[in-house]
Amino acid sequence: MNILKLDKSYQSPSARGVALGNFDGVHLGHQELLKLVRKESQRRNLCPSVYTFLNHPRKHQGETTLKEITSLQKKAELFADQGIKELILSPFNNEIKNMEPRDFVQKILVDQLKSKLIVVGFDYRFGKKASANPTLLKELGKEMGFELKIIEPYNFGGEKISSSKIRGLIEAGEVGVMKKYLGRYYAIRGPVIRGKGLGTNIGFPTANIKIDSNQILPKSGVYATYSKVDEKIYRSVTSVGHQPKFNDRSAEVESFFMDFKGNLYSRSVETIFVKFLRGQISFEGPEALSWQIEKDAKEAKLHLHSDTDMINY
Repeated sequence: MNILKLDKSYQSPSARGVALGNFDGVHLGHQELLKLVRKESQRRNLCPSVYTFLNHPRKHQGETTLKEITSLQKKAELFADQGIKELILSPFNNEIKNMEPRDFVQKILVDQLKSKLIVVGFDYRFGKKASANPTLLKELGKEMGFELKIIEPYNFGGEKISSSKIRGLIEAGEVGVMKKYLGRYYAIRGPVIRGKGLGTNIGFPTANIKIDSNQILPKSGVYATYSKVDEKIYRSVTSVGHQPKFNDRSAEVESFFMDFKGNLYSRSVETIFVKFLRGQISFEGPEALSWQIEKDAKEAKLHLHSDTDMINY
C-alpha cells in the first residue's frame, strides 16, 4: 500500500475511489466501509483509497485528553489488510478547519484526488464547524461528477458500534469483548526499554514497554496477553498502570513472557490484550511478588491458546 502525505502541489494521476473518516480503532463498522470502497472501486476500475488526517480533529480543537485506539502505523496495516491501495494523509490544521464544505470537496476531493467514488459513514461531517453531512455531499457529487455511497450504522446484537464506545470499554478494562467490536483483540505497540530489573532478580524477567502518550491504555491491572515479537507470538502476563511495588508508583506497561528466552531491549513488542485478571495490589517483599506472578501466569494460560504461533487474533 502506498502512503501519500498530501500537499497543495499534488495532483492525482488517475481517478480513484475514496473512503473518508478518522477510522480510530478500524472497528467492524469501519471495515464494512473499507470493504465497500474496495469492491465498488474495483467495479469501476478505480484505485481504492483512504483519505484521513494525520492528527485527530478533536485534539486540534483543544480536546487534549483524547487518547487514540489505534496508532497511524496500525491503521495503515489494517487498511492494507482490507485491500486499500493508497492511504492519503493530510494534517488537520486551521486551513482545513475553516474551509467551507464546497471548497473542501472541490479543491481536495475532486481537483486534487480526482475522486469518482466517495464512501462515508452515515454520521460523517466535514467543512467549517463540521457543518456539512452526507446529504450535502451527495448533492455536490451530482454537481461535481462523483458518486456517493453511505454506510449505515453497524450493529452487533442490536448495539451500535462506535469508536467512543470502544474507547470507554478499553478504559474500563473490558478487553475481553473487543473481538466483537474490532474483529480482533485490542493491542498496543512499543519498544522495550530498561526497567529496574526487579523481575529478573526474583526469577521472572519482564519487558518494560514504552507506550506513546497518545495511546489509550486499559485501566490499571494485570491482563492475560499475547506478545508479538518479529512475527512470533508468545503467551504473556502484562501489568498496566502504576506499579505499587515497594512504594514505587511509576507508571509503566510491563510484560512477563512465559515462553521466551533472549534479549528484548530496543525491540518492538505488540501487546495483545485477551482478559483482565485482577487489579493492582501491593507486595510486602520479593517472595510475595514472585508467588503472585506465578499465580497470574497459571491463570493467564487458562485464557490463552497453547499453540500461540497459530492464533488468529
